[in-house]
Amino acid sequence: MDLDELRALDLVEVLDVELARALSRVGGTEDPEIALAIALTSRAVRRGHTCFPLRTAARELWPHQTLPPGVLPEASAWADRLRHSPLTQDGPLVLDGKDRLYLRRYRQLERDVSTQLAQRAAGGERHDEGAWLRSTLDRLFPGSQSSPQRRAAANAIDHSVSLLCGGPGTGKTTTVASIIAMIVERDLRDTGKPPRVMLLAPTGKAAARLGQAVLAAKTRIDASEEVLDCIPTEASTVHRALGMQREGMRFARSQDFPLEADVIVLDEASMIDLAMMRQLLDAAPRDATLLIVGDPDQLTSVEAGSVLRDLVDASDETWWTNRVTHLTKTWRYDETQPLGQLVQAIREGSAETVDSLLSVEDSDDLVWRPYDELPRELDRAAEFWAETSRTTDPSMHFDRRSRYVMLTPFRRGPIGTENLGSAIQERLRSNGAEPSVTPILIEQNNQELRVFNGDFAMLVAGETPTAIVQSDSQELREMAEARLPRYSNAFALSVHKSQGSEFDEVLVVLPEEDAPLLTRELLYTAVSRAKKRVRIVGPKAVVLAALARRARRDSGLVDAIGERMPS
Repeated sequence: MDLDELRALDLVEVLDVELARALSRVGGTEDPEIALAIALTSRAVRRGHTCFPLRTAARELWPHQTLPPGVLPEASAWADRLRHSPLTQDGPLVLDGKDRLYLRRYRQLERDVSTQLAQRAAGGERHDEGAWLRSTLDRLFPGSQSSPQRRAAANAIDHSVSLLCGGPGTGKTTTVASIIAMIVERDLRDTGKPPRVMLLAPTGKAAARLGQAVLAAKTRIDASEEVLDCIPTEASTVHRALGMQREGMRFARSQDFPLEADVIVLDEASMIDLAMMRQLLDAAPRDATLLIVGDPDQLTSVEAGSVLRDLVDASDETWWTNRVTHLTKTWRYDETQPLGQLVQAIREGSAETVDSLLSVEDSDDLVWRPYDELPRELDRAAEFWAETSRTTDPSMHFDRRSRYVMLTPFRRGPIGTENLGSAIQERLRSNGAEPSVTPILIEQNNQELRVFNGDFAMLVAGETPTAIVQSDSQELREMAEARLPRYSNAFALSVHKSQGSEFDEVLVVLPEEDAPLLTRELLYTAVSRAKKRVRIVGPKAVVLAALARRARRDSGLVDAIGERMPS
């Protein structure tokens, strides 16, 4: 089936078709099967994959469409045609040994990341088995000598790159702060100078929360004031630290002009895409310690790649072993109460437990409502925003926004952020509460203004509307609305945009019918944003269908890591 036929069936987008035609012209080919492969690879990248496996079944690509026979060519013959095409002979395409087709850029990104990891491992493990290490571990990580926190600390000492994984409230930041204290003590002992420590997160909100969490964790660390003073409590966005240029994905920091850091902590790493991870590894000094922190069960990055999950898999399947520590005990949730049990059940994919918990009545921390009660929930949300929108004091405004959020899987459609936000604004106006302050969310990076995608902001009405942006360091920055990069109102947020944030209460709005976008990872990410209570609106059948669907991303990064042995 050629591209025109697929386009007529709405199975591919115009963008994919046009790229396929453009590259076919570059390669001097009119082969419709080559063009189809290019279009499907483009489609895969837009959906977050780094490649398109030629052996993918048509039913996997279009699970909800009625398909005619022969939509895709036979995989082996298809791969053979591509292998002999000039487009894969040092051209814009790469076909690997497992018949995964790449746009060359993404294959190169995987190779760059794997090469960086191999080079950083080339010096071997950096063991420090002395009495000092044992006594320091005993003091900073009291309790069982086999605790995962101690293993994470040992990994950070032994390896230049290590991972600390766990769900919300499992003590990741407390562990990170103690690991930093240990490295500071070691460097003061060995060199008389403390290491330069850099805290990074993907978004301004996540960076602000990381800084606050480290500040709180420092009060619980058994270390001297000199050591504690060396642990920073301000974090930066990755984009800002790398010096993103105004043109887009160009950065000031690179291997030629590296970050000024000896220890780099990357939090909320599930949000980091393949290109950004390559850039960070390139800019990190070769002898720096890099501690990657995150929850691999959450949603992956918006752009292509599932780096955190791939690194976890690589630690299990390749030479890059013993670099991942998992924290499983949660301190945030009471595991005897419904909310804590729901988060765990979703993570494990236990449909029976989830179904049972949604049926619990009179729970303080978990409420389920059918879809037809959405108007009532919108009324409730409007009451919250009526008070918040009258709050012109920035500190109070942003404090209130940490108390409640409405989350949806979609930006558009009946329950998209746009419609839900409009419904709340309509309720505010009908109640005579025209807001003087509008909650907004920045959606575009602007290095010059030091404003980044994901930053929370408030728009204050007036003759000249003014915006106040909450930066990654919790600094409040005021500027004219006209200077802002792209933004949207934040009466409702997408689940993706909520990553890296926490709220006292979360309302999760799900559609009347199941949709491919709904996955276990999305549901887990949404529910685990709640610190105290969660409300879910939508059919139980939709919740259970999402629970059964996993978010899978095609990638060759694990294989690339396995092939790049340290020399």
